[in-house]
Amino acid sequence: MNTDRSHPTLATLLRPGLAALALLPLAAASGQAADRGGGYHPAAYGGGTGTELRGSQRLDISIGRSVIIDLPRDAKEVFVANPAVANAVVRSARKMFLIGIGNGGTSVLAMDAEGRQIASFEVNVGRDLNPLRQTLRAAIPMGRIEVQPAGNSILLTGTVQNAADAQQAADIARAFVGTGLGSGGVAVPAGSATGAPSTSAQSSGTGQVINALTIADREQVMLKVTVVEMARTAIKQLGINVGGNWNVMDAAKQGVAAANPASGLVGFATGILAGRNEQGGLNFQGQAGIGGNANVGGTLQALERAGVSRVLAEPTLVAISGESATFHAGGEVPIIVNTVCAPGQFCPPSVTYKPYGIALGFTPIVLSPGRISLRVTTEVNELDRETTINGNVGFRTRKTATTVELPSGGTMVTAGLISSQSTQAITGIPGLINLPVLGALFRSRDFQRRDSELMIMVTPYLAKPMEAAQVVRPDDGFQDPTDPQALLMGRLNKLYGTAGPGRAAARVPGRFGFITD
Repeated sequence: MNTDRSHPTLATLLRPGLAALALLPLAAASGQAADRGGGYHPAAYGGGTGTELRGSQRLDISIGRSVIIDLPRDAKEVFVANPAVANAVVRSARKMFLIGIGNGGTSVLAMDAEGRQIASFEVNVGRDLNPLRQTLRAAIPMGRIEVQPAGNSILLTGTVQNAADAQQAADIARAFVGTGLGSGGVAVPAGSATGAPSTSAQSSGTGQVINALTIADREQVMLKVTVVEMARTAIKQLGINVGGNWNVMDAAKQGVAAANPASGLVGFATGILAGRNEQGGLNFQGQAGIGGNANVGGTLQALERAGVSRVLAEPTLVAISGESATFHAGGEVPIIVNTVCAPGQFCPPSVTYKPYGIALGFTPIVLSPGRISLRVTTEVNELDRETTINGNVGFRTRKTATTVELPSGGTMVTAGLISSQSTQAITGIPGLINLPVLGALFRSRDFQRRDSELMIMVTPYLAKPMEAAQVVRPDDGFQDPTDPQALLMGRLNKLYGTAGPGRAAARVPGRFGFITD
C-alpha cells in the first residue's frame, strides 16, 4: 500500500510503545455529532505557526459527544492521558476527533514528526447539559444562565431578574442531577450587595449543583410590625376580715415585804402613853395570778377595682432581599446565677443579662415585583414584678416565628391570642365559715379576673431611597426654651411661629364631620 507524505497512515502517525497513547479506529467518529458547529481551530489561539503552543486549551465535552479539532500542522503522534475519559481519533494529518467517554478530566497532546508540540488540550468530560440548557431557557426566558460541567457537578452562572428565578434554576438543576426539588421552602443563596453573585451548593447522590447566579436587581424591603395587646383586670372583695391575738398562761408575781414587829409594837404603845408619834411595825404588799387575755376583731371589707392596660409597639426595619436584619429596643436585666465549685473554695456568683423589650428579626425575599416572602420572628418581653425567685425578677414573654408571602403594602395578622384568667378564694375562721347564714359573718370572698387580647400584624413595602431633604425627623421644629420661659412660664420647649400676620383658617360651609345633628 502506497502512502502519501501529506496523508500518512495511522501506523506512521502513532508510535507504539508509549504508555499514554490511545489508538482508535478511524471510522469510530464518522457518525458522531459534534457539540459545536464546525471544527475547533487551535491556530486561533496562537498555534497556527511553526512554533510550539505555549498554553493548553480547555475543552468541555459531553459523554457520548465529539468535537472536531483542526490542527495547524501535520500531526505525527497523539497522546491521551486517560483513555477512559476521552478518546482521540485522527481522521487525517490535520484533523482530529475527541470523543467523550466518561466523567472526569484528561490531557490530550498532538506532536509533529520532529517531536514538537502542535496543540495541547485540557479536556473535561461530563454529562450532556444541552437538555438542561434548553429547559432553563424555556422556564426562565428573561435570564441569562450559563451551565458548565464541574466534574460530577453542575455550575450555574449568569444573571437572573430576581431571587425566584435563581431558586427555580437551582431546583431544575437539582432535578437534572437526580436530587428532586428539595424539601420545600424558599432558599435563596446569600449575597452581600445588590448585584453580587450568590454561591451555594446542594449535594445529591450523583453530584452537586453550584449556584453562582447573580441577581440583577436586589430589592430592599421595609417591614413594619405592629404588636397590640389590650388587657382588662377586675378585682372584687366582699366579706368579714377576722383578726385578733390570744395570750394564754400569762403568769405574774410581784411583792414587797418589810418586817420589824418588836420595834413596831413597842413604839406604838410608848407613843400612846407618852403622847409621842412613833413609827414601826410589820408590812406585807404583793400580788400573784395565772390567766390569759384575748383580742378578737372583725373588719368589713368591700372592694371593687377595674383596670385597663394597652401595649403598642411598631418597630420598622429595612433589609436587602435575601439578607437578615434584627432590631431590639429595650434593655437588659442582670440575673444572678449561683455557681458550683469544690468544697472549701470561694464561689462568687456569676451574672448573666436577660434582654427585655421589643425584638424583631426578619428575612425578606422578593420573589417577583408583586410578591414578597417573609421569615419573621417577633418577641415582646416585659418585667414581671409579681414573680421573683431569689431576688431575680420574672418576665412576661410573647413571641412568634412564621413565614408568610405578601404583596408590597399588604397586611397580614401573623399571630393572635385571646386569654382569660379568673381566680376565686374564700378565707375565714375554720368551722364557722360553713355555718348557714351566719357563716357569712366569718368569711371573705376574693375574685380576680384578667382578660387580654394580643395581635401581631406585619406589612412589607418595597423600599426606595430618598433624598435627605425629604426625610422628616422627630425633632424637626423642636427648640429648647429660654431661661425666662422655663422659670417663669414653666415651658419645656420654645414656642415659635411663622413671620407675618396670622391668617384665619378657611371656613367650610355646611355641615361636616362624622356626627351631625
